[in-house]
Amino acid sequence: MFRRLALPPLGKPPILFAVLVGALLPIAIAVGVVLQVSAEKISPAMMLLVQAGAAAVSLAIVLPMWRREAAFDGRHLRVKATWYTRQAALTEFDLAAARVVDLREHTELKPALKTNGFAVPGLHAGHFRLRDKRAAFCLVTDPARVLCLPHADGRLWLLSLTHPQAVLDILRRAAA
Repeated sequence: MFRRLALPPLGKPPILFAVLVGALLPIAIAVGVVLQVSAEKISPAMMLLVQAGAAAVSLAIVLPMWRREAAFDGRHLRVKATWYTRQAALTEFDLAAARVVDLREHTELKPALKTNGFAVPGLHAGHFRLRDKRAAFCLVTDPARVLCLPHADGRLWLLSLTHPQAVLDILRRAAA
């Protein structure tokens, strides 16, 4: 049975982004569409279609931000990061080389290029290239507390955790 690992809450930048995309953008579109309907440039049916599309796009962007989980069952580590889920056996990680980093100091480990991921201000989730060109699977919400786990496939797993050193200690004890 997987036990959840504590993740830091989303910070102000992703929450602000969610408010802008999830609320203010649809309201702005609604105002524009209502003005177009009142000027008889589009039909009321088209107005409903545009609003439904705007709501669907907003939800597709905002809802995945809250799908974040890291869990450990004693043998496997599972990470859910927006639309992406990765699971790996503990034996696939080089725990001797694993470390806790502050991405503000170790800028070479910052996610730079999104290859198949989700990135908004204050949240990087999914697959990225780092500034040092290595591939990484990320769930980064707090750059000050990141567990950097080298995986056997050559990727790094970068995970923002509330207590990354405690999690690393647990993983090392479980692997021993």
